[in-house]
Amino acid sequence: MSKTLLAGMLVLGLVACSPASGKEEANSTGRVVDAAPAQRTLVAGTQIEATIEDSLSSRHNKAGETVTATVSADVRDGRGHVVIPAGSALGLRIAELEPATNKSQDDGKIALDVPSVTVRGQVYRVSTRLDPVAHQLQGRGVTAGEAEKVGVGTAIGALAGRLIGGDTKGAVIGGAVGAGGGTAVAIHWASRDVVVSPGTHVVFSLPLALTVSTR
Repeated sequence: MSKTLLAGMLVLGLVACSPASGKEEANSTGRVVDAAPAQRTLVAGTQIEATIEDSLSSRHNKAGETVTATVSADVRDGRGHVVIPAGSALGLRIAELEPATNKSQDDGKIALDVPSVTVRGQVYRVSTRLDPVAHQLQGRGVTAGEAEKVGVGTAIGALAGRLIGGDTKGAVIGGAVGAGGGTAVAIHWASRDVVVSPGTHVVFSLPLALTVSTR
């Protein structure tokens, strides 16, 4: 056998034994398998479950502030591959946060935006909203503004008592009645704060497809 023919056979043998570039690789058993792609994509509408880590209250927080949250379960694509692992960070922003206006109304408001999610150190824009968000309404007691209503009630009651009774005694009685009425009004109109506890579970859907790097 000539040297040229022998060299050609060796080259062909080396090429045949080498793995395909970028598409295949040998696993620990020596079998050739498909290599993981550099990116994976979640389709629009994919649901993401998360847990809010911080506490929120309409007494202490306001719109525009940020909130810490984490993805609570692996998010997988249609083939079952993990695209966003549990523990990935979510950036939440308070879009709306208002207390209930009185003790008999459940009109407190809260809405949180999801601007982004961080996966393997890389930030991806999401731009969607968490709505509704589970919360409680907690009474804050009579505030300074609401206490003014007690004073107004006292003054009006005293004036009415004097006009009706024509003496100081009537004014005192009227003042007591007015104070009682003002207190009742203040308590009724005392605000109830919207409160979100740490560990609150939330779910949102991707508005658009999201492509994430696997590395």
